[in-house]
Amino acid sequence: MSKSKEYFSKLNYSLANEDSTLEVEMVKKLKPKNTLSVCGSGGRALPLLVGTTEKLVCADLSENQLWLAELREETIRKLSFREFCMFWGFPPYEVDENKKGRQDIFKTLELSRDSKDYFLQLFTSLDWQGLLYEGKWEKTFTGVPKFLRKFLGDRYDHVFNFIDIETQKTFFDKELTKLSWVFIPRMVLRAFGNAAFFNAFLYKGHFVKKNVPETHYEYYRQAYRKLFYLGLNRENFFLQLTFLGKLVYPEGNTIEATPEVFAAMKKVIDKREIEYKKGDLLTVGESSKDKFDFVSLSDVPSYFDAVTDGNYLQRLKKGMNPGAHAVVRCYLRVPEGTDLTGFSDVTSEYQDLIDREKTQIYRIFIYRFEG
Repeated sequence: MSKSKEYFSKLNYSLANEDSTLEVEMVKKLKPKNTLSVCGSGGRALPLLVGTTEKLVCADLSENQLWLAELREETIRKLSFREFCMFWGFPPYEVDENKKGRQDIFKTLELSRDSKDYFLQLFTSLDWQGLLYEGKWEKTFTGVPKFLRKFLGDRYDHVFNFIDIETQKTFFDKELTKLSWVFIPRMVLRAFGNAAFFNAFLYKGHFVKKNVPETHYEYYRQAYRKLFYLGLNRENFFLQLTFLGKLVYPEGNTIEATPEVFAAMKKVIDKREIEYKKGDLLTVGESSKDKFDFVSLSDVPSYFDAVTDGNYLQRLKKGMNPGAHAVVRCYLRVPEGTDLTGFSDVTSEYQDLIDREKTQIYRIFIYRFEG
């Protein structure tokens, strides 16, 4: 098995590696008819149904990720919000609770044969534990704090107890310079800001070739400093994962597991067309019989080669309607020499949403196709 095939042979993402609230708010405003999105866990794509999207196409190189999105779609369709959170293991539930209930629910779900077989085997191997942290990305980001907690215990957990932002800001103004508090953040950052660590545990030789000027450590240090002042720690899924090793506070659940968005998805899911396509997003987009009004690329452009850096928007526009928007996230690397012919950079129009994104580890660019 080649390295690339090995990378895509298991679940890479099972929860979320980004906050897609940005894209959800955009589709509410822009009201696209046809939407193309990188699939990921499905949790980043399916919330895009909350707008006026009539057709959602989810593209991914990994068939397992497409099956996971299919599983998510079916649980949204069949389950109540409480049952949905319980099945996946979102707070207030734990992934290792409700195993019998999860098994009973799974038996009722209508899935494709391949998807059903895959998840039956996976659930059985996990003794019917929830899947929320089974992706390679999630295991990597939850493994570090779990390891550190063996030595440091819960001495830093109190930073999730704040219930008003001004008190939290005052705390960090005083504490961030103290050695008594700086130790564990630096340990976490040293791991997350280390290319060798990610290459070994997550990317298996396919790590991003960084071109941003900051060191890996400084890149993450700046992101976390923003997050500590952005909003309450308990409301941030990324901070919970990277310091607690799991989601603990329901108010920090990713957008799919919030009552408002779940209800909105459930209301329309039987009225929308959802298509899962195995392949890279650019190929799926330019070969589609449909023209798209909104395209969510996730951080795929971070992994482009030099040729694709230059032409990816030109390839993408073959499948875009005039006025369509493309959202590009860049992790440690920004495409160079991109041909913007036919596009306007409208990033500044959405800067407020970008500034509130709950990971702050991406450089985000938004382009409008002018036709």
